[in-house]
Amino acid sequence: MATFIALDTSSTACSVALVHGESRISKLSDSPREHAGLLLPFVDELLSQAGVSASDLDFVACCQGPGSFTGLRIGLGMAQGLAFALNKPMVGVSSLAAMARTVQLSHPDALSTACLLDARMNEIYWAVYEIGNGIVSASVEPNLIGKNELNATLLSLVQDAPQTVIAGEAARLFNFPSDISQQLLFDFNIAPNADAIADLALEKWLQGEACAAKDFQLTYLRNSVSWNKRQRIRS
Repeated sequence: MATFIALDTSSTACSVALVHGESRISKLSDSPREHAGLLLPFVDELLSQAGVSASDLDFVACCQGPGSFTGLRIGLGMAQGLAFALNKPMVGVSSLAAMARTVQLSHPDALSTACLLDARMNEIYWAVYEIGNGIVSASVEPNLIGKNELNATLLSLVQDAPQTVIAGEAARLFNFPSDISQQLLFDFNIAPNADAIADLALEKWLQGEACAAKDFQLTYLRNSVSWNKRQRIRS
């Protein structure tokens, strides 16, 4: 079994998980805009608690996104810094896939899930995953879509697959006809987290899906032009 650290800073919560063989410990704080100050203390605390040295890590796992641009960069800075310093590889996991993993554990009877993250600017990050038979497999890859367009897409999706869980706080942004809403399962509490990142990262590691720290790429799904425009609007 592997020993590794997993980081997630893609949303308002900041979380770190340490896997050491069969054991796992984690820390999470839902403290928006405090990720930069929390990550290193969390990593140090978990390593100390487990009696593990950073040099014992086999790899470093990190959320690739999509999600908060600033949060993703903070997480990448910490993960990449660790990987470079220790000369260890990295494994990336989608924030939306991590949400699907949490749905899989929370709703064992569900066959699929549509995972949604609010991208602001009237847009949504979303993906659909098959979660039956112990696997998390994307049937609709992570992408960025306008809220109104996604509302119609989701309506069609859930009519064809009523056992789909609509997951994420962003699901509150959609209004389905009452007769359809009553047949659906919404879970607004599902969000990316380091424990789910760790689960999927271990699977990828065992399948040989790792990369050098210098080659690790984030998945923004929104280009920097749109991001800069959003920043100007907010200021």
